[in-house]
Amino acid sequence: MDTDLPTGRQDAPAGARRPRGATLRAIVLGIVLIPPNALWLQSMELIWDSGQPTMLSLFFNAVFTVLAVAAVNLALRRLLPRWALSSGELVVVYAMVSLGSAIAGHDFLQILALMIPACRYFATPENHWEDLFAGQLSSPLLMSDASAVRDFWEGKAQLYSWHAVQPWLAPVGLWAGFAIALLTVMLCINVLVWRRWSEQERLTYPLTEIPFQVTKPGFQMLGPALMGSGFFWLGFAVAASLDLLNGLAHLYPALPSIKLTAHDLRPYLQAYPWRAMGYTTVSAYPFAIGLGYLMPQDFLFSCWFFYWFWKAELIGGYLLGRHYAAFPYVKEQTFGAYAGIALFACWTGRKYLVQLLADVFGGRRPPDEERQAAPYRVTLIVLTIGIALLLLFSTQLLGVTLPAAVYYLGAYLVMSLAISRMRAEFGLPVHDLFTGPLAMAVGIGGTGVFSRRNLVRLSLFWWLERIQRSHPMPHQIEGLGLGERRGVAGSGMLTALVIAIVVGTVAGFWAMLHLGYTHGFAFMPTDAPYLGNAAFSRPQSWTNFATHLDIRRLAGLLVGSSVTVGLMLMRQRHVWWPFHPVGYAASSMWFIGLLWVPLFVAWVVKGLVTRYGGHKLYMRLAPMFVGLVLGEFVVGGLWGLIGTIGRYTTYRFWSY
Repeated sequence: MDTDLPTGRQDAPAGARRPRGATLRAIVLGIVLIPPNALWLQSMELIWDSGQPTMLSLFFNAVFTVLAVAAVNLALRRLLPRWALSSGELVVVYAMVSLGSAIAGHDFLQILALMIPACRYFATPENHWEDLFAGQLSSPLLMSDASAVRDFWEGKAQLYSWHAVQPWLAPVGLWAGFAIALLTVMLCINVLVWRRWSEQERLTYPLTEIPFQVTKPGFQMLGPALMGSGFFWLGFAVAASLDLLNGLAHLYPALPSIKLTAHDLRPYLQAYPWRAMGYTTVSAYPFAIGLGYLMPQDFLFSCWFFYWFWKAELIGGYLLGRHYAAFPYVKEQTFGAYAGIALFACWTGRKYLVQLLADVFGGRRPPDEERQAAPYRVTLIVLTIGIALLLLFSTQLLGVTLPAAVYYLGAYLVMSLAISRMRAEFGLPVHDLFTGPLAMAVGIGGTGVFSRRNLVRLSLFWWLERIQRSHPMPHQIEGLGLGERRGVAGSGMLTALVIAIVVGTVAGFWAMLHLGYTHGFAFMPTDAPYLGNAAFSRPQSWTNFATHLDIRRLAGLLVGSSVTVGLMLMRQRHVWWPFHPVGYAASSMWFIGLLWVPLFVAWVVKGLVTRYGGHKLYMRLAPMFVGLVLGEFVVGGLWGLIGTIGRYTTYRFWSY
């Protein structure tokens, strides 16, 4: 979108002095901002229900934070220029806060922190958890101290004493070590594919466009390409006014409001076959229209087209008399689609990867290593050590067999790579894959696919597979891509991301313990108890009710992967082909159902603008759509901040 440079390239001309980036003060500022952001987002998501930032690919709390820092920075640039941060330093701060937020997010450490003390608290004579999970309860991976468990779930207790902290050290320390090792493995994989994706395939990382704009150097943010444009303030005013009105109406119900969030159409779809469509919504999220305008046109079309394609499958299944069970096996098709995207990306880059390995093991320096974030040899060594640590944890501490651990971690990393690829290429706004390697294996192969021991113990990876909305891996590669655009040395950004992994993990656990001991998750009106105890209720169900090989679910997975590969091949061979496999994979799940109307509006508007006004008009109007995003993120973020500080529920502009 930016008029100063093409997407994916540095904003510093060749031969110019590289702008400051991963300086000590930028990294320290990122470290300082990660813990309050973790506390803020977890308070919104689990305590006061005033916002769900990590249920969206672009976290509004991270954008809000960097925008606030940029505003203060403009004042410093005017009053104390030597103290002002450069644009490179600002993107380092954003990348660290964004990654730290993903780690502390709704579908990562939040679930893990709730799971650790859940079994002891929710075990009853009726559910027999103490017998079924006796091995886990006696291990250091779960909490066994009854007093600490009660204080966490019921609140009104004092955390900040050695007596309170000591019982948590072993489980939190072990799981934190596993999380850091897993995140490091993800980062190594990102480093290996980064240069290939950025330079050879020219992926653009569309979700970095908003933080790229608000970290413009000097006073360029106030120039005509952004805040100096009247179109920007028009978009900002529309989104901000709507959220301000709705926020006041939430506090004072007598005031009028305009519903922008999802409106459920199921009451109007009670007759068959329309009832078979299930949860169907219409919405008008301003930020989603703004983000959609910045996304590729074929992706926008594929999102709403395939959303209705899935609905048609549901209706067709009913009309054919096959509306039983899970037909048409949407989760299986989607998992197959994700796997197809990851494997296709690996296949198309196989020559690059083979040559890379040949150069490294042959003692030669790969030609792109000087532009890399770390030497390839070092990256491969760290990757190998990280995988070994993950397997050691899984076999020695968790107690699963080596083949089961290899399957689970391998399938999880393939799924993670697919999410990163979709984000890097098309800026996927949501990726709520409601399944994981364990659920998929049991669903297809039956409960006998794993031994009882493996089945029960692998269930403690529930925090990795429930939903993939706040997945950290794409935030890592987007940080590398954003840093490159701002001229930050890859090694510097890599250092900042590694520090963010460690600080974000510690901060995420601290914030959860603080909120638990302060408020008590058991008595808050959220789904926190379910998030924690599902790691135990799910394997309990599997052990009580045996299932067997389901060929239909297997067929669904194979169909999903085959359709995805077919769509990719068609795109490679025919420029005119309008259907994108990412739209097929992303639109099957729940959250695209919340966004299909805004994405459809963005597709129509962008199509009309480019058709009748060309690129010039598209660029002229782009600030208005950035304004829609920032207007909603700023006012919506303020409502969430007010609710967190005031300890009451405020208006939630996202998610439903």
